[in-house]
Amino acid sequence: MVATRTRTPGETARARKRARRPGFLRRLAGLLLGLGLAAAALYTQTIALSPNDETYVTSSGSLGEEVVTSRFSVKVTKTAVATSVDVADTTVETGNLFLVVHVSATSRSEPIQFRPAGAWLLTEGDKRYQVTDKVAEDATFLGKWVQAGWWIDAPLVFEVPKEALRGSELVLRWPDAAIAADNLAPDVQIDLGLTGGEPPVEHYSLAPEGT
Repeated sequence: MVATRTRTPGETARARKRARRPGFLRRLAGLLLGLGLAAAALYTQTIALSPNDETYVTSSGSLGEEVVTSRFSVKVTKTAVATSVDVADTTVETGNLFLVVHVSATSRSEPIQFRPAGAWLLTEGDKRYQVTDKVAEDATFLGKWVQAGWWIDAPLVFEVPKEALRGSELVLRWPDAAIAADNLAPDVQIDLGLTGGEPPVEHYSLAPEGT
């Protein structure tokens, strides 16, 4: 014989609440997971758009080659290694070596001026050397405006140990990339063709040729 029992109205209501609870918890968990994923996506997008983490469109080349980007073109015309450089009437000396890189450049459209933070020497060991602060910017490539339609030529001067010469490359980065997010910002990386055995000259003049 099977026994049967009739539930009271109170018992029926409690049973319905228990039946609804798992579904409610699943919906709540799904909502919290969705909010978490949305927050993670927003965080990832913010980091990706940060100027410090942006990517660049890199164009590569070698000494004497014109390296073309979407906004400017650059050519390293020659290099020199020296123990001192002459700037106007002043001789600047170093306990290491000066690497002088002559850079020629033109802009595709707007006038631009490269900044110290966007010009460095990259060694074979991935070490960076910024331009020296012993030479005033107005005597170097960084003190010149690069115009559309014609080429300018001026030196960049780096102060480096002898072991940094071999295989080093010049890197120039679009000047506005340091202050604004720009995922299409171009930069160039130019092999200077140095072996490390270049004999340094005692004095090297930074004055333009013919002056």
